[in-house]
Amino acid sequence: MTKASKKAVPTNCEISEDDLQRLGALHNLLAALNDPLASRRKLQMLTAFSPVLTARVVRHAQARTASIDSLEAALTLIGNRGLETVLLQFLEDLTVYKGELEANEKKD
Repeated sequence: MTKASKKAVPTNCEISEDDLQRLGALHNLLAALNDPLASRRKLQMLTAFSPVLTARVVRHAQARTASIDSLEAALTLIGNRGLETVLLQFLEDLTVYKGELEANEKKD
C-alpha cells in the first residue's frame, strides 16, 4: 500500500448530529450497493464520506483479521454483503439517535 492510499482510519464509531447531515450520501451508497455495475472504488468513495461508517466498516473487518488497517482492505475482506450489514446497522442507529434527539427537543 502506498503512502498516498493509506490514510488514518477514523476510530470513533459513535453517531453524532453530523451523521444526520450525511443521509444523502448514505442513500447514494445504498443505491450503489443495488447496482451490479458499481465499482469497489465507488463504494469506497461513498463509504468514506462518513467517518463513523468508515470506522465501523474497518472495525467489522478487524473482527475477522486484526491486520486490516484501511477502508480499502476492509471492503475487500467483507465484500458488498458485509458492507450492507454494517450500513443497515448504521442506518438503524441513526434512526434511533434521531428519535432520541426529537424526544429531547419536545421535553425542552
